[in-house]
Amino acid sequence: MHDTLAASQVPSAVFAEYSGGPEDVRPHIAHRGALCDALAYWEALRGRRRFPARAEFDPMALRRHLPVIYLLEAAPDGEFRYRVVGGMISEFFGAVSPVGRTPQEVFGENAEIALAPYRLVCARRCLYMHRASAAWLYRNRAYVHYNVLLLPMGTDEARVDKILAAVDFISEEAARRA
Repeated sequence: MHDTLAASQVPSAVFAEYSGGPEDVRPHIAHRGALCDALAYWEALRGRRRFPARAEFDPMALRRHLPVIYLLEAAPDGEFRYRVVGGMISEFFGAVSPVGRTPQEVFGENAEIALAPYRLVCARRCLYMHRASAAWLYRNRAYVHYNVLLLPMGTDEARVDKILAAVDFISEEAARRA
């Protein structure tokens, strides 16, 4: 099933988005890299379940991609908090480490750009991927464009309590060629 957000919900920085099961998202992921490897590992962990539990996730299984992976806590009250953030992700966020912070604390008035996909993953208990630009936030960076894959995790299939994310950063030059 290919889901999309209503046009009014899609942040203007998003170029393309995909959600649903692995079969819906996989065709839009490059055959190599962090997103592909994270999806394959997540699928192996989940087996026949809707999604795996955080306790099953071993970061060392994705060690070569740790700089571009982050883990987000999804609290029952709807609050999200960054728990583990790879080095490239931290650098991308800027001077303030996002670990332990909410998207509102990291992005301020622009937090909805990050929150909309997190809410979708929790509400639909599905995978989500988008291609986007962070030019609205960071104009002088080598990597402004990115692909992000959000993978739900939970202790039971009724609620997502963590989101594992993998990011592929894209240079301005590579984005112009695409």
